[in-house]
Formats: sequence, C-alpha cells, structure tokens
Amino acid sequence: MLSLTSTGTELRRFRRGTLPRLAVAAMILVPLLYGALYLWAFWDPTGNMDRLPVALVNADEGSTLDGEALNAGDQVTSRLVDSGDLGWVETDAEDAAAGVEDGTYYFAVTVPADFSTDIASAGSDTPTAASLLVTYNDANSFLASTLGRSAMAQVQAAVRSTVGEEAVDQVLVGLGSARDGFAQASDGALTLSAASGTLSDGAHQVADGATTAADGAAQLASGSTTLADGTDTLASGASQLAAGASTLAAKTAQASSGAATLSTGAGLLADGAASAASSSTALAAGALRVDTGVQTLAASAKKTAALSGYVSTLTTSMKGIAQTTTDPATAAALASALGTFGTSVAGLNLPTADQQAAQLASLDQLVDGAKQLDSGAAALSAGLGTLSTKTTELASGASTLASGTSQLATGAGQLATASSTLSSGAARLQSGSHTLADGASQLAAGTTTLADGATQVADGTDQVGDGAQTLADALGDGATQIPDDSDALRTDRAEVISSPVTVSTADVAQAEGFGEGFAPFFIPLALFVGSLITWLLMRPLPSRALATPASGLRTTLSGYLPALALGVAQVAVMLGVIHFGVGLQMHTTLGTIGFTLLVAATFLALQQALMALLGPAAGKVAVLALLMLQLASSGGTYPVETTPMFFRVVHPLLPMSYAVTGLRQVITGGIDGRLWGSVAVLVGFLVGSLAVTAWRAGRLRTWSMARLHPALEI
Repeated sequence: MLSLTSTGTELRRFRRGTLPRLAVAAMILVPLLYGALYLWAFWDPTGNMDRLPVALVNADEGSTLDGEALNAGDQVTSRLVDSGDLGWVETDAEDAAAGVEDGTYYFAVTVPADFSTDIASAGSDTPTAASLLVTYNDANSFLASTLGRSAMAQVQAAVRSTVGEEAVDQVLVGLGSARDGFAQASDGALTLSAASGTLSDGAHQVADGATTAADGAAQLASGSTTLADGTDTLASGASQLAAGASTLAAKTAQASSGAATLSTGAGLLADGAASAASSSTALAAGALRVDTGVQTLAASAKKTAALSGYVSTLTTSMKGIAQTTTDPATAAALASALGTFGTSVAGLNLPTADQQAAQLASLDQLVDGAKQLDSGAAALSAGLGTLSTKTTELASGASTLASGTSQLATGAGQLATASSTLSSGAARLQSGSHTLADGASQLAAGTTTLADGATQVADGTDQVGDGAQTLADALGDGATQIPDDSDALRTDRAEVISSPVTVSTADVAQAEGFGEGFAPFFIPLALFVGSLITWLLMRPLPSRALATPASGLRTTLSGYLPALALGVAQVAVMLGVIHFGVGLQMHTTLGTIGFTLLVAATFLALQQALMALLGPAAGKVAVLALLMLQLASSGGTYPVETTPMFFRVVHPLLPMSYAVTGLRQVITGGIDGRLWGSVAVLVGFLVGSLAVTAWRAGRLRTWSMARLHPALEI
C-alpha cells in the first residue's frame, strides 16, 4: 500500500549523490542509445557506397576498328568513375592486388589488356566476349563483398550498354542492312553520278544565266538611278509649272475681267464719241454762226466808230457854224441844238475812239477766234467722227479681247489643274523611281549573290559527281568485303554481340554463405555478452582478496582467473556447437580457437577494469553502453566506410573492431598483418585492463563510508 500511495519511494534512493542521478539518466538514455545508435549507424549504408574504396585497374592496351583507334577500356573506366556508384580508386594491378589482400580495397575491378581487342572481335571471324575481372576478399568484409557483387551486376549492365551500343552500331547495323543494300546502293550511286553530271551542266548554265542576270541587274540599277535623278528634275519642273499655271490662271482671270471692263468702256466711249461727233457738227454750225456774227459785229463796230467820227465831225462843224454865225438867234438855236445833240450823244454812251480802237482790235481777234473756232469745230467734228468710228472698232476689239481673255483664263485654269495633276504624278513617279532604284540595287546585289551561289552549286555538283563516283566505287568494294558468315559463325557472333562483356571473378578468401560471413561479428558479440553475464554473477575483485595484504595484481587475478576459466568454457562450447552443430568451417581451427580465447580474455579484463574503476553498478552500465557502441562501429555488418563519421572515428579505438577483423582472417582465410595487428591491440587492451584493475585494487584496500554504503548498487 505504501508503494501505491508513494510513487517516488523507490526513486528516492537515487536522490543522494551524483552517481545515482547519473544512473537514472542512464536508465532513461540506454534504450535511446541502443535504438538511435543502431538506426544512425545503419540508416543508409547502401546509399553511401560511393565511400566504399574499390580498386579500378585499366590494363586495356587498346585496339583498332575499321582503321580507327578503339580504347574501350578508357570508356569503361571513365563511365565507372563518372557514375560515382562506388569509391573507385584508379590504380595499377600490383597496388590493387595488395590492397584487396590487406583490406585497403574491399575488392578490385580489372579491365584486362585484351578488352578492346575482344570488343573489336565482334565483327571478325573469331568473335570473343570481353571480360572484366573482379577480385573479392570476404576476409575484408563479407557484406562488402556481397554489396560489391550486387554493384558489379549493375556495373556489368552499364558496361554492356556502353559497349553493346558500339558493337551493334559497328556490326549489326552494317551486317544486317549492308549486304543486300550495298549492291543497290552502288547502282544508285552510279545513277547519282550520271545525274550529278546533268545537274552539273544545268548548274553551270544556271551560273552563267545568274551572271548575265547580275550584269543586267547592275545596268538596271544604274538606269534606275538615272531615272530617279530625271524624275527629281521632272518633279521639280512640274511643281514650278503648277505654280506658274496657277499664277497664269489668276492673271488671265484678272485680264479677262479687265478686258470685259475695257469692252464695256469702249462701247461707252464709242457711244460718247458718236454723241460728240454729232455735237461737234452742231458746234461747227454754231461756230460758223459765231464767225458770221462776229464779222457782222465787227462791221457794226466799224460803222459805230465811223458814226462816232461823224458825230464828232458834226459837233465840230456845228461848233464852227455857231461860232461863225452872226445871227445870235441862229447862233443860240445852234448852240441849243448842239447842246441837245451833245446830251443825246452822251446819252448813247458811245465808246471813245480808243475804246473803239480797242474794241475793234478785240473784234478782230474775236473774228480770228471765231474763224479758228469754226475751223476747229469742223476739225473736231471730223476727228470725233473718226473717234467714233475707231471707238466702235475699239469696242468690237475689246469685246473680242474679253472673249479671248475669258477663254485664256479658262485654259489657264485647266492648265493649272493639269499641271497640278502633273506635279502630283511627277512626285509619285519620283518616289517610284527611287523605289525602283533601290529595288534595282537590291536586285543587282541578289543576282550577284545568286551568281556566286550558282557558281558554288556548280562546283558542288562537280564534287557531288566525284563523290558519287567514289561512293559507287566504295560501295562496290564494301559489298565484296562484307563477310558471308556461316550459321555457326553467325551464332557465335550473335552471342558475343548479345553479351559483349562478361565479368570474371576471383576470390582471395571466400566465405561460405552468410553464416560464415557474419560469424566474425556474432562470435565477439556473444563473448562480450558472455563476459557481462560472468561479471553479473561474479565479483570482479573478491572482497576476501582485498582484505588480504596481497598485491593488486594478485587480487585482480584472483577475480580474473576464475572468470577466464568460465570464458574458456564459453569459447569451447560456443565454437564446438557452431562448428559441429551449425557447420561453420574455419580456415584455421587452432588459430580460430586461440584468437577467440584472446578475445574472451580481453573482454573479461576490460569489463573487470570498468567495474573496478567505476563500481559494480556504474561499471555494468558502462559495459552495456560500450557494447552498443561497438555493435554500431565495429564494421561487423556493413563496411564502416558506409556509416556516419562518428562511427568511422571510434572504429579503431574499440577492441571489438579488431576482434571482428582477426576472426575474419582465421575463419575465412587470407591471413596477413591485420591478424597480428589485431592480436597486438587485443593483448594491449588485456594487459592495460589488468593493470588498471590492479591499480584500482590497491586503491580499494582502504574502506570508506562510500564503499560501505555505495550510492548505487545492482
């Protein structure tokens, strides 16, 4: 009930001290270590085969095939190295053989000297399959050899693919189709040769024509360039003509309008001239009447002047008579009459003599003027008549001019329209001529290229003719060289082509199955577990011996030798059952027994030292941890090169690695220095472990409270 109500009762024992706490951690971590280490070590060994060192020897001396060098060995070597499937190490035959024997290489692949010769023989009368030589040594690692045999199957398939393609290409294709086709091909080549002659003639004609075309195209290009220049000038002239025609149309329209105005004015002028002519006739008549009147007036004036003289003379005469008359009455009457006469004359306001002279002079001038007027009016009348006639003619001519200028304006407008159309057409002609010039230049260049190409074609057709003739000759020779195999030879050739490469194997030391292959791993494992069981039941350092004054070595041996006796019994029973019961065959029985005893002795001493050094409880936990670490790193199953880096580092530091290596050699064979190296290392572990135990036994003679009441017990 107490345990049910207090779950920590048992765990409370582990509260005191560091060692109990470490024991709790160990109990928690041991399953994790066991599972994690195994999974980690063997997580993907086949995926790390590229780290497995394998010797690759290329001894191929090469050969010739159809006159060309054939180095199939180099091709195979390059393909294998480039594949990276294994850790290929290219080396020579001696190094490969030594490496396979001493474990430097797990196995070796050799490309023999006659590899290329055998490949080339597929088409000869003595076809021989090429072979790759593989050397294994199960003493290195049975599983590595097993993986290597599996890898070599893939290598063989890859090599067969590489070489087989070449063999089929070199032999089957030629033999399968050439025999019957060569004769037909030869006939076809002859036909081709004849046709190539005809083709050559045609090609030469084409070349000549192309050359002529090139010359014509060059001339066309030159002419089109000249045409382009002419069209430039034409376009410019047409543009100027269009502008002038437009101006002419405008001016002729103005002239037509002016001519119409002139015609109208001329008509009016003719009418005016006719009216003036008619009026001038009346003017001439008037002028004649003026002349007549003026002359009459001049005659009157002269009479008046004579009358004035007569009056003056009369006055003077009357004044003389009045002055001479003695009769006063007469004189008075004369004086009164003279006065009245004088008053009447004065009332007439007759001009004076000067005035009369001036008037007469003016009248003379007036008479002359009237005469001139009369003459001028007559001339004017005649001139106006002439003017009327001419203006009539002018009006008629102006009308004709107006009609003509109107027609001229219409024609000038049509000319302007036509010249505009001409200018537009000239511009298009200019653009087209330039395009024609460019095209002609391109045509010239193209035809030149065509001429060059046609010349090359002509030369090529000549070469085709020569090649066709050569082909015909070669086909004829090839047809005679194709072998006519017999049925037996054809069968041998087919076998070689179907399997151009074989793999020959050689074993330095070969294990008989998985049992023998894994025995070197399971025997040390069993002995390590047997030692652990032994020390679980026996005390590594007997208390009685520790209580005596015996030396530490004697104390150690007092505990070790009984355990060793049990270990010898374990070896005897185990090897006897394995050999007689399971059927394990050993390369050397005595060597196997002796080495197995050494392994058992070493494991017992090592575990005794750990328990003496760490105490019974912690020591047993350390032994379990060491067991798990060795299982993962000893290389007893997969090659250690395929495991992670941690296991590759601790591999040479642990005794089980050497136990596995030594047992492989004494069981499988191929004994070399590795066996003696393993013996030396195990002896070193044995002696060292006994020495540590002896030293620890001397220290354990002193009893303390920790020894009397250990913090952790099993």
